[in-house]
Amino acid sequence: MLRDMSYSENTVPPQQYAAPVPRPKLGQPQAAGTAHSNRWLLSLVTTSLGGYLLLSSLSGQVTQVLSGAEYMRDLGFSFGLLLTLDLLFALAVVLLGLFFATASLARRGLAAGIVTAAVIVVALFQAVRFSMGFGGATAFVAFTVADPYVMLPLALGAAWLVVRYRPALTFAALVLVIILALVHWALLTFGADSATSSLVMLLLSASVTAAIGWAGVIASRLFGRDRAASAPAPSAAGPYIGQPQQSPPAHTQQNDRPAERGPVI
Repeated sequence: MLRDMSYSENTVPPQQYAAPVPRPKLGQPQAAGTAHSNRWLLSLVTTSLGGYLLLSSLSGQVTQVLSGAEYMRDLGFSFGLLLTLDLLFALAVVLLGLFFATASLARRGLAAGIVTAAVIVVALFQAVRFSMGFGGATAFVAFTVADPYVMLPLALGAAWLVVRYRPALTFAALVLVIILALVHWALLTFGADSATSSLVMLLLSASVTAAIGWAGVIASRLFGRDRAASAPAPSAAGPYIGQPQQSPPAHTQQNDRPAERGPVI
């Protein structure tokens, strides 16, 4: 009897010795969202830098090198090779920026293909224009498919909309490149000098490309396209039995980023 009473008063029940259930780290979802946002920002900055380098290269003398212009032959093989390598480096920077994005590999590959095809088209059409021309269509070609100020904003804008999972209606914003063709034609027709024309077209091209990107943001808000699934989400099942479920961080439809952070186009 005394032994039983001593056990009941002084002995802790066995279930109280069980290890406590570990609690999940609440900071993990926010850290994942921050890393996701940083990847998009890195992609945007790198792609923009590569786009500027591409525009500078294709609006320079590299296409005249490809066309075999006589005065470019006099400058020598080394100069032509340098210009060609500059073009390839600029294209590589753009492709690197697109592959920094957190989109699927298929979308990143499609975006890279769009930009690469645009560079090839501009280079070929400019080479033919400088070497033999297109007859009566030379003026039209010069301000459309052979104009890097038109084709590169078109390609970069389309590529960015692809990797950002924007709604299909967003691609209608690509018609803004018509403004670039008309302004470039007007500048050369009314006798603007080369430096002024290049400066105006560079600033306008950057503005149009940014406008295409922001059109994707606005369309995503209006049509409620939520692509937050492309972001890395925390595991639904915790490593411990009985661990509380943690919902993924809130994301905005327009940029797949945590709601408390500012938007990226």
